[in-house]
Amino acid sequence: MLGLGLTPCVAWFTMLLAPRVHVSAMFGNALAFAGGALLPIGALALATKTELGRAATLVIAGLAAATLLALAFTHPTALAEMLLVDAALVALGWALGASLGRRVQHASHLLPACVVAACADCVSLLSPEGPTHAIAQSDRALSLLATWFPVLGTNALAPALGVGDLLFLGLVFGVAMVHGMPYLRTLSLALAGASCAGLIAARLEVAVPALLPIGAAILLGLPMARRVRPADRAATKWSLVIASAIVIAVLARKFLSR
Repeated sequence: MLGLGLTPCVAWFTMLLAPRVHVSAMFGNALAFAGGALLPIGALALATKTELGRAATLVIAGLAAATLLALAFTHPTALAEMLLVDAALVALGWALGASLGRRVQHASHLLPACVVAACADCVSLLSPEGPTHAIAQSDRALSLLATWFPVLGTNALAPALGVGDLLFLGLVFGVAMVHGMPYLRTLSLALAGASCAGLIAARLEVAVPALLPIGAAILLGLPMARRVRPADRAATKWSLVIASAIVIAVLARKFLSR
């Protein structure tokens, strides 16, 4: 349970100090991303070390979803909303993502999972009908479905990771725990992938499908995730082909519509 409180506590403390600390815009944005993305990933990794029973999974997931739903119909202060959203999203990643990850039968199932998740994230962001695209265009949806962190030197808050990112990372950490994968390395790779997404987003000033660099980092850094069993090769191959074909089709439609 310590992991659930880590992000809100650090965010609350930073919110108190943020207006009094004067830093460059670049440094302030970098720290905001680190707090909004890297801190929840660490908190999720810490929480995933505790295995949940089925009843506890349902209770925690239900409370997190109910919190987000209640926030959608109320108007708390920015600070209160930030703290509740951050805690709820980490809780969802732990309760749903990590519980699902612990039920994955083999570490190599992360290969199709990473590719399919990355492709789905790209399609969801690039397609006008995609959920991620819709969330990115709506300030209210973004405020409820992404982690936030204060920007030093201002009273502003900056978004970082979305709920889908945390659910997938929870799955990865769950797989790592149950299959004996090097946990610290898994966490480091997830942090590296998220950092890469943040750097690209800052450089290009556009929303970036974070699961693409995160999935790539996981697959490159964890050989166990790439050792597909002979019995799984056909299913893995076709899942990769279909997911990649969908991304290519979306990119082609986007290019031709210009």
